Amino acid sequence: MGGSVQSNAVRLFTPREANAMLPTLRPLLIELTDRHAKREQLDELLVEVEQDDKSRGSMRDRLELEVRLDENLAELKQLFEALARHGVEVKDPAIGLIDFHAQRGAELVYLCYKLGESEVTHWHPLDDGYRGRKPLESEPEMLKI
Repeated sequence: MGGSVQSNAVRLFTPREANAMLPTLRPLLIELTDRHAKREQLDELLVEVEQDDKSRGSMRDRLELEVRLDENLAELKQLFEALARHGVEVKDPAIGLIDFHAQRGAELVYLCYKLGESEVTHWHPLDDGYRGRKPLESEPEMLKI
């Protein structure tokens, strides 16, 4: 009976646990940023094809692009779901920005990671974003956990 409560609980990470997940998450983030960039390219191509409605091939090109966009969307959805299963939230798929829920005293916060960083080194309040990141070294109680 209590299982449903547990399944809805947010997974909390310590900085050490978040860093231990990075080797698993990095390939997913690389694929996510690649697929997101491809999505933007396909969106731009579709706009061009729709504007060039005089072309005989434009309807065929448009249908082909729509199929490719649908496939891309399905791939992106799978990546978002895979990352969510690991307990992280995607904040910006274009740059591979993710957050891990963490505890800072009595406060729920995010540990923040961006693809390309060597490890999780920053945190921010839930209502703040990437610009509000603060270094973990200034939070010794979060590092000890």
